[in-house]
Amino acid sequence: MRRTVTAIPVTCFFNSFAALAALLSPIFPVALALSPSASTSPLSSKLSMNKHSSISSGPIVELTHRQNDIQNPGSSTGTGGRNIAPPTLFLHGLDSSSHTWRSTLLELEEHTSNNPKDNESTCACPAVALDLRGCGKSPLGDPEEFCPSAIVNDIHNFVSRHPYFCDDIDADENGNDNDNGSRNGNPIIKPFVLVGHGMGGRIAMSFASTYPYLVKALVIEDMDIRTRPMHMNIFQSKGGDSGSDEEKMLLRDKTIAFERNINIQLQSEFETISEQEGVKMMERATEALAQIYSQEGYPSNSVGKWLKEGRVTFQGTHMHTNNENKKMHNFQYYSEVNPAFRLLCYEQFFLTNHGEDTWRDLAVLTSTISAGNDTNQHHDFPIHVMVADQEKTVCDEESIWCMKKIMKKGQIGRTGMGKHEDVDVDVDDTSTDTGLGRFMVMHRYKGATHSIHNSASKEFMNDLRRIIRTASL
Repeated sequence: MRRTVTAIPVTCFFNSFAALAALLSPIFPVALALSPSASTSPLSSKLSMNKHSSISSGPIVELTHRQNDIQNPGSSTGTGGRNIAPPTLFLHGLDSSSHTWRSTLLELEEHTSNNPKDNESTCACPAVALDLRGCGKSPLGDPEEFCPSAIVNDIHNFVSRHPYFCDDIDADENGNDNDNGSRNGNPIIKPFVLVGHGMGGRIAMSFASTYPYLVKALVIEDMDIRTRPMHMNIFQSKGGDSGSDEEKMLLRDKTIAFERNINIQLQSEFETISEQEGVKMMERATEALAQIYSQEGYPSNSVGKWLKEGRVTFQGTHMHTNNENKKMHNFQYYSEVNPAFRLLCYEQFFLTNHGEDTWRDLAVLTSTISAGNDTNQHHDFPIHVMVADQEKTVCDEESIWCMKKIMKKGQIGRTGMGKHEDVDVDVDDTSTDTGLGRFMVMHRYKGATHSIHNSASKEFMNDLRRIIRTASL
């Protein structure tokens, strides 16, 4: 006899089994009506290749985020008289969201409260992880306005309104700018520690070069400054690297229009179904989900991993009867992974000279020699470059060497802001774990993957706490 669930609505049933069934390998053939993963209507024109120095005139995208729980972050001392460290802002990389920082945020929160007798533990560390535009729960905005300066403006807008980063005090009595650029009547943004992983490292560089007075320390996790041609984008829509220009544009437009709310329809004979049938249907839904991502170039095993990690979440299911009087079960998912973000980042960051140009700007900004008498243009925040294991890093050693050399040049001399002297500096490439001058520090993590903060979390957190503690001095 078939065991059925008759007293529980079908939506509740699948919520009960989602955690188990979503992890099962898809082994059943798919017989379903699949909602499109992206609009097939092409965009009217190709995105312009905006340089990182361009000024964005487009609207700000309101970014979603997650944060740890630190009381009274706007004061110099928190609950129980604990000192409050400068806030820390985390930026994720490609195919990711603020979700990747959840353990890091918790570590910073727990470290501040476990042992009040420990001086290191009594320093509260307020921290926020952003969903960059198009990722997590943040909207993409107009893709034609996607460029480094627009993303930087999103971040600045966020920190200017979040209580962890703001003091409720005005500028001087004449309404002049303070060091952080705020004006009378606006909250003053407190300088903070900025951490960027992968692509988030490139974005962090852009923010630091645009708003250097807001940065207490810059941390770049496993990212270099080299250009990357599109063929290095390992996940792109099938056929995106071949075919005619028109075909490539159609595929590109489909990727840009990727729909993160995914609805999968499965046909069933029953309104209420058995547990066994429910597991089978979930397997089929997972397989269909994998087909959607495979069209964007992702491996078929990515979906199971993302469901387990929470980068793709099961939202629920409901049943309806279609025009042919067939019972259809709609499986609803939400994807924090967005192939549109990956593609746009390649176009705007990797295909251009953004990395090297921005790094040169940072070398000048942190130079130990100011430009003439303009000492306001000198900003002495440290830059920490964290590199994963040599076999697992995405960084190119030649590019890392170039970063060292450029930073050395910037510290030795310059002829003015934005104009760099061509000084031949001999950089010892073997000294990979020592500070370079005063402002650049290299960190190596043996055995760590690209996501150092997850694969070598203990070492990463020890280094990060030292960076935050130093920024508090």
